[in-house]
Amino acid sequence: MEIIKINTVEKLSIDSSNTTRYLGYPRKVPLWKLEFNLPELCSLVRGEDNSDISFEIEHSSGVAFVPSLSNKEAEYRLKKMFPDVLKIKSCLRA
Repeated sequence: MEIIKINTVEKLSIDSSNTTRYLGYPRKVPLWKLEFNLPELCSLVRGEDNSDISFEIEHSSGVAFVPSLSNKEAEYRLKKMFPDVLKIKSCLRA
């Protein structure tokens, strides 16, 4: 697990590197689109357990695509990756 300090004013895009969680057989996991706000400087915790999450951040706002069985689990996984998240604006099934 790697903890990185990031500046959320600058654009940052990271694609998922482990797509088998939501494309795998026999059970396909739903994909959730979350929009959220972050402080200007925050921590990003990236590891194997969240390598299936892709996101884009710019001007302290972000959009993430999180595979999970429920919207509550999607929010939980996002908060584990960004512990400093200020507000989750929306969580919709993609």
